[in-house]
Amino acid sequence: MAYRAIAAFVLSMLVILLYDYFFLPKKHIKQTSPPAVAPVQPQQPKEAKVRSTPPVPLKTEKSIFVPTDSGREIVVSTPLYKAILCENGARLKRFILKKYRQTVDPNSPPQDIVFSDNTTFPLGIRFLHSDLPLDRVMFKADKTKLDLSSQDREKTITFTANVGGILIEKTFTFYPDDYHIDFNVSFINQSLPPFQDNLVVFLVNKWPEDKKDRYGFQGAILWLNDKFEEVKWKDIKKHEVVKTGKLQWAGLSDKYFMTTIVNQVADKATFIVNNKNGLLVGEFLTPPLEITSQRKTVSFLLYFGPKELDRLKKLDYHLDKAVHFGFFDSIAKLLLYVLKWFYKYSHNYGIAIILLTVVIKILFWPLTHVSFKSMRELQKLQPHIARLKEKYKDDKEALNRELMNLYKTYKVNPMGGCLPIILQIPVFFALYKALLYAIELRHANFITYLPFTDKIWLADLSAKDPYYITPILMGISMMVQQKMTPSTMDPTQSKMMLLMPIFFTFLFLNFPSGLVIYWLVNNLLSIVQQFYINRSIHQDGG
Repeated sequence: MAYRAIAAFVLSMLVILLYDYFFLPKKHIKQTSPPAVAPVQPQQPKEAKVRSTPPVPLKTEKSIFVPTDSGREIVVSTPLYKAILCENGARLKRFILKKYRQTVDPNSPPQDIVFSDNTTFPLGIRFLHSDLPLDRVMFKADKTKLDLSSQDREKTITFTANVGGILIEKTFTFYPDDYHIDFNVSFINQSLPPFQDNLVVFLVNKWPEDKKDRYGFQGAILWLNDKFEEVKWKDIKKHEVVKTGKLQWAGLSDKYFMTTIVNQVADKATFIVNNKNGLLVGEFLTPPLEITSQRKTVSFLLYFGPKELDRLKKLDYHLDKAVHFGFFDSIAKLLLYVLKWFYKYSHNYGIAIILLTVVIKILFWPLTHVSFKSMRELQKLQPHIARLKEKYKDDKEALNRELMNLYKTYKVNPMGGCLPIILQIPVFFALYKALLYAIELRHANFITYLPFTDKIWLADLSAKDPYYITPILMGISMMVQQKMTPSTMDPTQSKMMLLMPIFFTFLFLNFPSGLVIYWLVNNLLSIVQQFYINRSIHQDGG
């Protein structure tokens, strides 16, 4: 059954490729309206028009593009990041992570996770139906600089503006050792009649072209109705996407970083994502707010930073669900925790991957042992099987009956060769995803330099092997393993299977080197195991 076993692996690889290309089946996205807005009072001041009824269907055509003059810049510096805000709209211009670099070069610039067109920035606000220009007003900040050390407590910056008789305060509270930010928006209606409207908070991003990653992700992510959802950028380019319901958080994300708004108070909210001139714009809509002479405050939690599983888990709000490894997510996260545990002691993720591979191999050793022995027993029966096939070549029913009697007589399970391998496929899927999308592997080095040269090699386990050394070694190891494995195939099938190592080598050429190392080490351990089994059988007279 070696043919079936290898075919199972081939099938799993093909499924992985198809899964990565299409990710999830496309869902038809319905265009839904946001929560209803209560009618306003009939008296309207000249300086601000407030519509009494919402437009149907929903069209968010209001401009979020503001003049290029962004006003004074306010710089916030913490041990983890540097944030630059501007007074025009009290928005965020840049968010630079100090612990992460743009490339594997340690001298490369720190990673900025806010990309825009230099006129449109995140965290602008507006009302959904009112014409009040909240996103285009010049706010005044109570300070222009904020420095936090690891010994400091949280510190706050408040932006204030008066728009058409409404006093607005946008308050940001920063913490020294975390990426989350408390974000409060307060309104005091000083001259308008009381009215209701939905508050809209913007998220904006535009990833550079050189950030395109064949195995990466760019788009919107959200925790909606107790489920994780993602919408890829290529789908958002085609049409506006509206998500509404029990929305815990929503944001924009790439493979490793995210900018997210957490809904702390309201049970329901709406998130709209669309493409505006190549800019990915996310609009977070609250339920209707009552804007009166009494202060009305809406509180959010922002997370602008890396998709670190442990850090997100501590924040709660199901933010750790943003780190999602697909169908076998729970298995992948378990493997990631084990990988990080090995890294804690080895201080090298390449070594951690090797140790994890050894542990997985030990756990599946009994199953693999049974598989190899079963294939060996089946190989012994090949002469009998060939005679039965010749004798009953015109009677398939009789052939199957005689084959089952043969397997029963010699106590051989015909599925024993491939079933153990099939049971390992979920682990392989999970580890594949963990190594591909875990930020811990981003720019994590293994060897750094090619031996006896000054050429950089395996300096980034999330990138492919630049010299294709590990995929070629993987192909050679697969060929050796195939030669050692008992074959139950006819000569034609055997010749066809000789092409499998070549196929897998080409398949792995552009895979992240961390994944190729796992597969290579797994093959080497399988060769050792097969050698041990073959020697044991030989000593026993088999």
